[in-house]
Amino acid sequence: RERLKLWCNYKLIMKAEYLFFYVPTVIILGLCIPAFTTIYALEELVASTMTVKVTGRQWYWVYEIESPTDDGDDDE
Repeated sequence: RERLKLWCNYKLIMKAEYLFFYVPTVIILGLCIPAFTTIYALEELVASTMTVKVTGRQWYWVYEIESPTDDGDDDE
């Protein structure tokens, strides 16, 4: 750091160093916090009427559709 004081403006370089560290850090944290809250909000179970299982094979897709069975108790 002594060489920096001799050859250039030390305070300006330190400001630039802090700027190039803290600004991207704040931007990344600002993007990560909403992303994590969205991911955890999507994990909540929602009552669904149909389940679709999609499996990717080497050259094609396999679709399996599962519908809940109706016991007929609700129609009475």
